Amino acid sequence: MAGDKPTVERRALVDLAVVLVCYSGVAALIAVLMYLVSGSGSAWLTFDADRFHAMAEVIIGGFRPYIDFVDPKPPLLFFMVSAMDLLAPAGSVDIIVMSGVNVLCAILIYWIGRSDYGNISGFSAGLLFLVAAVFVQGYFLFSEQFAVLFLIVAFMLAREDHFGASGLCLGLAMGFKQYAFLAIPALLFLARVKGSGRTGRYLEFLAAAIAVFACVFGALYLWYGPEATRSAINWTFGIAPSYLAGHLVEVPAYQPDNVLAFTANLLASLVMVLPTLLFAGTSVWRRGLRTDDEVAFGLAIIFFLLTLLIRQYLHYWILMLPFLALLACREFAVGSARESDESPRGSALRRLAGFAREVGSPAGKPGPEERPGGAPGKIVFAGPVTGAPPAPGGPRGRAGLIPYKGAGGTPGTLPEKGEETPSGQEEGEREEEEAPEGDEAGG
Repeated sequence: MAGDKPTVERRALVDLAVVLVCYSGVAALIAVLMYLVSGSGSAWLTFDADRFHAMAEVIIGGFRPYIDFVDPKPPLLFFMVSAMDLLAPAGSVDIIVMSGVNVLCAILIYWIGRSDYGNISGFSAGLLFLVAAVFVQGYFLFSEQFAVLFLIVAFMLAREDHFGASGLCLGLAMGFKQYAFLAIPALLFLARVKGSGRTGRYLEFLAAAIAVFACVFGALYLWYGPEATRSAINWTFGIAPSYLAGHLVEVPAYQPDNVLAFTANLLASLVMVLPTLLFAGTSVWRRGLRTDDEVAFGLAIIFFLLTLLIRQYLHYWILMLPFLALLACREFAVGSARESDESPRGSALRRLAGFAREVGSPAGKPGPEERPGGAPGKIVFAGPVTGAPPAPGGPRGRAGLIPYKGAGGTPGTLPEKGEETPSGQEEGEREEEEAPEGDEAGG
């Protein structure tokens, strides 16, 4: 009702505030413990972070980026690090900024999970992201964390049919990490299934993402001139073949030189995210990808996994970690979000065919369990009945864990709707026997 809406909104805001406090406390505790274990602040200055701050020093000093110092990352990342170094000594606030970014990501994950699966699933997914980020270098300064933040926002906007804004966020994510473009297939899938029939939604989405890049490199052109801009475009995109082949001399990066080393690196990185990966994979195996949003999450995971074929770096895992956390923690869903333990009719491949045509059964068409002569109904598990335990050998209520005894006394069969249990029949017979006595007394 209309009067209940403000109450619901206030409850949501209270829940959000409580979750924010919890997540902030967890992130702060993790950051402090990791800082103490490291022994000094210099341990937080990884090879990548050292190069990021070196580029920021070039920018702050008035020199030309991508000319006086080079690195194969997009310009938006270096502008962000330059702003950090203007506010505090280089490297001194890296852990604070990264913790803050992780908390923001966790809050957005919580909101998605709360919307789709309920408050418990949302909270668990955000908390899982915060904790699992420890094992994928999520509290060190890397470009991936900034990209993940904007990627999550892009998915949230696409879910609400705001594809222009989603494209802007994708462009911002790509401004921090080129690999963010691997989210395009998943977002285009959402544009296909949630596009409200607008034929220009694909163009709207892609044009917005390109516009962000045009603005970033346009600002670079106006401030540093055409030579720095051409070098920035080359170091952002043009060096991709050399980087993939491991022939980039200016920026050394580890790459396995044989299959054994590649396999060892891949297995080592898998071990660090094994619990999350295992829970998410088991959930998908058990329930499938039941909604369009879950199919989009699965697409994002698959495409981001391709980055591990290039480099088996731990921090690459954080690109897919939000989607893994959501799929893993949907097992805690309650209410209508968990009506069935079975996946819907049709495979995920059939649903992906929606890029070309509409798929699925027409609305209102009965499923196999609803058709005459169809498959038997699903087994539904419920919680135990509260209150005193039943007498030995007696039947339990419908929500109980002990099966009913059928009319023939066969255990393990549940009576159909409208069918009386033996105890119900006996009670009816007693009422019929008592009724004439009441009538005679009244006469």
